[in-house]
Amino acid sequence: MYYIDTAYNSIHKFGEELCGDHIEQVNLKDSKILVLADGMGSGVKANILATLTSKIAATMLREGASLEETIDTISQTLPVCSQRRLAYSTFTILKVFRDGRVYVAEFDNPSIFIVKNGDNVPIEKTKKIINDKTIYESTFVLDDESLLVAVSDGVIHAGVGRSLSLGWQWDNVNEYLKEVSDDGLTTTAVTGNILEICQKLYENQAGDDTTVLAVKIREQETINLFSGPPKNPDNDYEVIKEILEAEGKVVVCGGTTASIVARTLDEEMEVSLDTMTPDIPPIGKIPRIELVTEGVITINKAIDLIKSYQNPGFDSKIVEKLHEKNGASMLASLLIENCDKLNIWIGQAINPAHQEGSFPMDFNFKINQLRELGKIVEKMGKEVNIMYI
Repeated sequence: MYYIDTAYNSIHKFGEELCGDHIEQVNLKDSKILVLADGMGSGVKANILATLTSKIAATMLREGASLEETIDTISQTLPVCSQRRLAYSTFTILKVFRDGRVYVAEFDNPSIFIVKNGDNVPIEKTKKIINDKTIYESTFVLDDESLLVAVSDGVIHAGVGRSLSLGWQWDNVNEYLKEVSDDGLTTTAVTGNILEICQKLYENQAGDDTTVLAVKIREQETINLFSGPPKNPDNDYEVIKEILEAEGKVVVCGGTTASIVARTLDEEMEVSLDTMTPDIPPIGKIPRIELVTEGVITINKAIDLIKSYQNPGFDSKIVEKLHEKNGASMLASLLIENCDKLNIWIGQAINPAHQEGSFPMDFNFKINQLRELGKIVEKMGKEVNIMYI
């Protein structure tokens, strides 16, 4: 069974506070359902139509409703433009199973892209008429070298009337994806790169809401984040041995915790001063440990970065910050791009350094901070487990 890796983001139409596209994601035990809806027009009305369409579709499909029942419900619930007789919302529905099977239903959105090793992956589509709407269905198997991308029409219209007379058309986007398909880019990077190109083509004044959804399947990547010494110092060796033997990579947050890990492993910890910034302490390096950072300050900065990344609306500055060479950016980037399952090991010993008058720190603050980190990572559709030691 694979992990289903997804990333999506949007650019609002210039001058609009709300995006007229909406993506709804439902995580099931054996699959993920994703619905990309593009509401008619722009602004508040489009946002409401797209949100309702995607939520109705995702909820009904999750509960086992057929595509026909789902589209019938959407048709009866949402209005059609009385003047132009245009549909309330176009949509792309994806159901991706953990064994690689994929079901797609498309209504008036740009056709999905599937690329692998510099070429397209051919798929057959079946035309179906439901409530006078032409739906294209397809089923296929995605492997761990393939990339699936769905977009709203803001992508293929990028640059119309500005840098490109006909826009960044489907074939152009397809050629770009073929070029990068064997570069090993994460879904986050693919989404960000496409949106950044669209921003440039629109000259930072998007003429339409623009949304990108990227999907890959891959082996699950687990991060074991260890912060705070164990409550019983006699358990240091056993606890660290258990964490190191657990599946996945190990991240250590906190100077005292890092010292204990280095001592237990009989290794010296090096400090990388070139990663220090005016407000973020430097990272450390310990053999067999993926990342070593300071505790409270770095975790807090990483939380802020992840929250900014989760905010609606694509911001290239946030993407740039995620790849800066400092502890907070490295931690946030690792949890966003290379973590499917996060195990947080919280040490319950009280750190004497946090009890000094110059550094007043409630013991519960650290625990609450790590819980908050777990919640925002879980919000990204990742599995999170918290262990108290």
